[in-house]
Amino acid sequence: MITDAIISLVYDIFMFFLGSYEPLTFNIDTTVFGTFSDFLAFIFYILPMDGLMPMVTIFAGLMMFRIVVSVIKTIWDLLPVL
Repeated sequence: MITDAIISLVYDIFMFFLGSYEPLTFNIDTTVFGTFSDFLAFIFYILPMDGLMPMVTIFAGLMMFRIVVSVIKTIWDLLPVL
């Protein structure tokens, strides 16, 4: 009940500053998603996924390895030398 009161208070303060208008709504045209889905379906139909999947996996693995090494090096550089 205390959390509900706190959330209600925060919402009331937010609505006061907003001028009792409802939050913004976005009108997104969903035909874009259908077009994008059709494009991806066409690309995956054309490309031989059996031959490309090992290359994509190796590429993703190398990128993840580079990211992990970069994060470790950054953390190591931020630590004070003892």
